[in-house]
Amino acid sequence: MNFLFECGWCGEDNVLYGEQNGFWGATYRLPEEFDCWACGGTSTTPDGPWTPAE
Repeated sequence: MNFLFECGWCGEDNVLYGEQNGFWGATYRLPEEFDCWACGGTSTTPDGPWTPAE
């Protein structure tokens, strides 16, 4: 499932793929940090719950 996060440097939206974690699929595993596609800055993934991207 894809999740939407805002870059901490430029404010641009970034979509990260969350891998299903667990038997029931109610939780997802995401990287601790991500690089913004627009500015290249590294941001920390916030604690959940996360907003699914549409």
